[in-house]
Amino acid sequence: MGGRVLIALGGNAMTAPDGSASPADQQRAIGEAMASVAALSRAGHEVVLTHGNGPQVGNLLLKNQLAAHVVPPVPLDWCVAQTQGTIGTLVMNALQRELGHARVAAIVTRTLVDPADPAFQDPVKPIGRYFGEDEARRFEQHGQVWRRFDRGWRRVVASPRPVEILDAPAAVALIDAGFTVVAAGAGECRSCAGRTARRPESRP
Repeated sequence: MGGRVLIALGGNAMTAPDGSASPADQQRAIGEAMASVAALSRAGHEVVLTHGNGPQVGNLLLKNQLAAHVVPPVPLDWCVAQTQGTIGTLVMNALQRELGHARVAAIVTRTLVDPADPAFQDPVKPIGRYFGEDEARRFEQHGQVWRRFDRGWRRVVASPRPVEILDAPAAVALIDAGFTVVAAGAGECRSCAGRTARRPESRP
């Protein structure tokens, strides 16, 4: 009888060996990873998957920045949700190819943080690619925070402490119902999605 297994896929593990994150590269890498996951499932284990999203969200941010003069950039939590949906879909498709009519579900997961967390006053987590100072100053006009590093300017965001995974009960219900679940994806960036959420209440 197998047990419950949690597998975390790094964002870079879902790209080509040279770091390329084209759709074909991501499909290929995720397909290879899911062959191993499928073996665990066939052995009787309950599998729960989570993932990072560094290269994937970096691509979305670059699109934001390149098109900023045409359409307003979307918030980071929107980008994180998009990567959760895209990666979740790729994982589900790959697992179903491996296992046939497998019961697989992906959840776009929200994380609650405290709006008073001091991390919001000092964004330090770099995301996306390096740019020149002129471009960084232009992006700052859209409310972004940029800092200078050795290789150039890079956007930084807050990384507050997660308080609660709001959609954990849905993930647990699906696991208990026999689904292989993809949840809480997107690494540390997922904590940014809850910035406007309520402050945590005291509980007995």
